[in-house]
Amino acid sequence: MTVVFLPVSTGPLSLVAPARRPATRSLTVTVLPGLAEAVVLSVRGEVDMSTGPFLQRALLSHLANAAPQVTVDLTGVSFLGAAGLAVLVNVKRAAVAAESRLRLVAHTRVVLLPLTITGLDSEFDIYPALADVPSWQDD
Repeated sequence: MTVVFLPVSTGPLSLVAPARRPATRSLTVTVLPGLAEAVVLSVRGEVDMSTGPFLQRALLSHLANAAPQVTVDLTGVSFLGAAGLAVLVNVKRAAVAAESRLRLVAHTRVVLLPLTITGLDSEFDIYPALADVPSWQDD
């Protein structure tokens, strides 16, 4: 299942000429096939204050289903802003409360730099590729 979020606008349309409207940002969250006990979500696009709430709802909905492990593949993320970091922190807290394991897949500077600068890289289990993520049963 793939869900695409497209904001209606990025500002007041009446003040921006049609030829000069900013490009619409999109965020895609896809549930990858796998085991029922381990959900893998692939995220593509920009994670900022306009797309962050959508991503948070998508991730929390899978934690609500009590999967022992949720893996979020961020290799397709082209921007990770402060709002995106807040989403990851909130989802991590929810995972701990649900006794679920949250794992991130990331290898790009766009994702790793904000996590490292803020010290959040030490708060998450981060793997460079999906193939490197251990099974939830291996813990």
